[in-house]
Amino acid sequence: MTLPASVPGVCEITVHPPLGAAKGWLLVEVPHGATRPDDYFDLARELVSALPAQLEHFFFVNTDIGAPEGAAWLGATLPAGGIGVIVARCLFPRTFIDPNRVLTDSRDGRVVDGITPGLAPYIDAPADRERLVGMHLAYHAVVSEAYAEVCTARDGLALQLHSFSPRSVGIETVDANIVTALHAAYAPDVYATWPERPQVDLICATADGSFQAAPQLSVALVAAYAKAGIDAKQNATYALHPSTMGFVYALRYPTQVMCVELNRGLVAAPFVPFGPSPIDPAKVELMVSPIAVVVRDAFAERLTAPAASNLRETLE
Repeated sequence: MTLPASVPGVCEITVHPPLGAAKGWLLVEVPHGATRPDDYFDLARELVSALPAQLEHFFFVNTDIGAPEGAAWLGATLPAGGIGVIVARCLFPRTFIDPNRVLTDSRDGRVVDGITPGLAPYIDAPADRERLVGMHLAYHAVVSEAYAEVCTARDGLALQLHSFSPRSVGIETVDANIVTALHAAYAPDVYATWPERPQVDLICATADGSFQAAPQLSVALVAAYAKAGIDAKQNATYALHPSTMGFVYALRYPTQVMCVELNRGLVAAPFVPFGPSPIDPAKVELMVSPIAVVVRDAFAERLTAPAASNLRETLE
């Protein structure tokens, strides 16, 4: 197997080979994998833009805690059943530039269809913008190779693993006032008015329904979560959006890519909006084990299908 190497500060590639004969391969992409305080502070110290005061509060409330842990659990668990796992974890925070965005000029900072801008407008120093765009390009150079190796060369599956806040907080603009807006939105009496999000949301179709990513896998995921006593929805919070790189890869591999959002309140112990949230390994296992069930079943179907069939034909 030919895989790209990790890039320091950009992307960490971890390979978990299958034990015994390989039944299949799974790529787990964690685009918002920069969840540790040092991921934020180390890069923030190197930027020359005048960052908003307490911008780390935006980082803590808006990074995908639990997703790296979920990816690691899948990597530690699936190989025993003959399924190799490759984890691609982004190492720079979306607070500065979002690796899950198709980059366009978004200096007005508007949130469109619930999607925050790719490059934050408070990153106003040309040197910072050039550096961060270069990191974004370097990340996708690595990840694109990983998708090609797993989904094309190995006819495997891919999972985009995210987590989201327990409630849909009404932030309309990401700009120099973002921290003030978040503090107001998370005031207890205000926060209680925001709509609750599902326990799990599968981002598997465009808003108009013109494209559905791996629909059979999505149906299987909903059923597997229900069996585990977890209410998984489809596109309850977001739709697959053309401005996201998740949509780009799903469109490239339409029967092989799953996108799963886990509720941060169900992986943290507890969820701390403006500081580091401790992660409960048992909660993480509960929330990602249905994914493992679906992946195992998908490759089992492949192995029992007629010799002329392959996984892609099985899922179509």
